Amino acid sequence: MEAVQEQDDSAWEAARAAHYGDFVAARAADDVAAMAAAALGLASLQRFGGPGGRTPALLHEAYLAADSPATRARLAAALARSWVYGNDAARGASFALEAVELAGETRDPTVLADALDAQLATSWGPDDLSERLGITARLQDVAAHVDDLRTRMDAHLWRLTTALETLDVTGMHRQLAALDLLADETGSPTVRYFAMTRRAMHATLIGDLGRARELADAAYALGTDTAIPDAFAVYHEQRAEIARHADDIDFLADEAPLAEDYAVRRGIESLIAEAAVLALQAGDTGRASRLVQQVGGGGFGQVPADVDWLLTVAKTTEAAAGLGYADIARAGMTLMAPYAGRCVLNAGAVVCVGVVEDYLWRAAVVSADPRADDWRAAAVAAYRRLDAPWWLRRMSAPYDVKRGAPVAASRPAARRTVELRRLPGQAVWSVGPAGEARLLPDMKGLHYLRALLQRPDAEITALEMSALAAGHGTAVAQPDAGERLDRQALTAYRNRLREIDEELDEAKSWNDPARAERIETEREALLRELAGATGLGGRARSMGGTAERARVAVRKAIAAALDRIGAEDPATARLLRRAVHTGSVCRYEQDADTPIDWLL
Repeated sequence: MEAVQEQDDSAWEAARAAHYGDFVAARAADDVAAMAAAALGLASLQRFGGPGGRTPALLHEAYLAADSPATRARLAAALARSWVYGNDAARGASFALEAVELAGETRDPTVLADALDAQLATSWGPDDLSERLGITARLQDVAAHVDDLRTRMDAHLWRLTTALETLDVTGMHRQLAALDLLADETGSPTVRYFAMTRRAMHATLIGDLGRARELADAAYALGTDTAIPDAFAVYHEQRAEIARHADDIDFLADEAPLAEDYAVRRGIESLIAEAAVLALQAGDTGRASRLVQQVGGGGFGQVPADVDWLLTVAKTTEAAAGLGYADIARAGMTLMAPYAGRCVLNAGAVVCVGVVEDYLWRAAVVSADPRADDWRAAAVAAYRRLDAPWWLRRMSAPYDVKRGAPVAASRPAARRTVELRRLPGQAVWSVGPAGEARLLPDMKGLHYLRALLQRPDAEITALEMSALAAGHGTAVAQPDAGERLDRQALTAYRNRLREIDEELDEAKSWNDPARAERIETEREALLRELAGATGLGGRARSMGGTAERARVAVRKAIAAALDRIGAEDPATARLLRRAVHTGSVCRYEQDADTPIDWLL
């Protein structure tokens, strides 16, 4: 799955680069329409919850340049959504309102529907439900007599989301059926993807886990084929929820660190909270505790009041209650209490993660709040209404009021066996989980890694590492070897850089991108060489003695080995990257939360 995501990322990055190239060319040609098309294409590829990169800036530039109300409305709507997707809904709100105003001037229902979709995205916070319901109704009115695929699909998805939020079970069924029919009528793979993922959500909710898996798997394959930007994230969210309902501990134990890693790399706080719950159910209390403290240890004041607020607070509260952290659970309970009577959703009905009263009950038990029984009764009634058997069973679990967690045997983190060993008599290494190891060619970095794994938690100098890997017991330090570049060469490099800057300005003024690219390449190469050859204040840097050369060599060799491992087994590479520290002194740091037996 990791390899598939890397392939998806490559295709996604290539598509983004193509749109950016189109935008630059359109800007140079002063082609306003082409700028708008390129910026909108780039916006269509933004992933939910991650940073937008240059997308908002290019959308804004195109928006300022556009003179057509319809084009400006489309760009303003896309800009609003871009800020929402990047977790800054407040910044996008004014653009959504302007998009609606501009769309009204066009009298084009598809432009108005797009603007209303953006307004809904910026009104997705916990306190915006009334406004959200009103805008959704208006969007449905606009879509009612428009035979536009995107307009109709957006209207159904928003109504499905608000129906589930408010426990409108009949409304939920109607919108699921409407999405199925729209997919059948149009044959659109995009509509089919959204219909299947929401059916997978519902199948999980009602306990039809086999059907849920089939739908999630098929939707992921379709989403990958049709380049849906969030197909990977949606698939993992849904499969993790299915695993929770099936109590698939092995899946959850593997998924929790993957979710954490994905969240950290993209800055998605709600996913940190979700990872805490996955880890807790898998018995990895150490990871769960660390993640709960990360999100809720200082209170929830830093959590933005946007689409993910309720999800983030609810999941953190659940994990805190399960761990017995009464203060964090109580803080979450206090914040969520005004929203009783709602379902907690992940994004646009991707996953239903229970009702607010469920989380209030758990927090109330651990903090000895007298409202616990009332909240439990309300949650039970809601789950019966939703026909949600797994959630209903959770409400029947015996509770230890003192600890505030369901009575269950604690699950110690399972030990794993992982190989990193050279095969006898061969220039080949076996690396990876026992029984699933991959064969890799001999590399110096693998010898260094093995030397560290043989002495866990010990600090070993890079010089010792070099000697150990070479089969020697000791290493002799040698003095500094002089300057890396002599002063005459440094002067020549700096003079050439000044010439390059002039040539680059000339190439840009002549609108010669090919020449500019060649000059930039040379400039970057010279800057890298100068950076390596000079120290503070631009003084010439010495080549260093054996200790410095060993530090650089060991670091590079280990990095190369980890890259090679990552190409075959990303999970093992990630495990090693977290635990191995390089520098003048190197160390393999054992993690008690993920015990491993290394076969060396």
